Amino acid sequence: MTRKKTNRIVLILFVAALAVFLFAAVKLGTIFFGYYKEDSAYKELEAFADFEEEQPAEEGTLYHSPIDFESLLAINQETIAWIHFETMEINYPIVQGTDDDYYLHHGFYKEENKCGCIFMDTQSKADFSSENSFIYGHNMKNKSMFAKLNQYTDPAFYAEHTDFLIYTPTGIRRYKIYSCYPAELDWDSFTYAFENRDDYAKWQETVKGYSLYDTGITPDSSHNTVTLMTCTPKGSSYRFLVHGIQVE
Repeated sequence: MTRKKTNRIVLILFVAALAVFLFAAVKLGTIFFGYYKEDSAYKELEAFADFEEEQPAEEGTLYHSPIDFESLLAINQETIAWIHFETMEINYPIVQGTDDDYYLHHGFYKEENKCGCIFMDTQSKADFSSENSFIYGHNMKNKSMFAKLNQYTDPAFYAEHTDFLIYTPTGIRRYKIYSCYPAELDWDSFTYAFENRDDYAKWQETVKGYSLYDTGITPDSSHNTVTLMTCTPKGSSYRFLVHGIQVE
């Protein structure tokens, strides 16, 4: 092989490698720009949640939410609540659309964004009166949205993050986590409605049995469940579920 031909092959390989690199760089840049936009948007929204000023309601007084729902509803009229973990960075408004696809690809401001939005399933009641309400968030590579839920595979992580709060325009609900695990999409974990409270109690017992470890919390069928859901590295036919029972 002549030197001239060798140089040509080297040049072709270099150009091909450069093209692959540039394509990957552009794709990666697009992803991280989406993350940046999502982070910036939610940093702005945090101004509407002032937990430091929150005061416990006294008996006979009207509930005053630390969440400025009036401003949030002016931005997105489909806002129904706010989820807040006191011990980690899950702190987002919750919306409920007319289908379960839109907010997979749109942010709180309804702009197209692969990061999506934290949203309630359309089959769950917006006032959290369903026996089992589903709230979904993406498993983001930058650990935002609901990515941290996958860390509940570790019981030591659970021990530091045992509960979460749901704020609505009319009150506050505290949920104690009683089960955490990856579930196949055809499991009965995804049941939304029950014939009666006995069926609901059996379902609670079933999903508690699925838990990766014993949380020490026994669910009470007289109280409703909120199920937090996200994707999991286990595969596209699985979701990671975190079930919490209302305790306050």
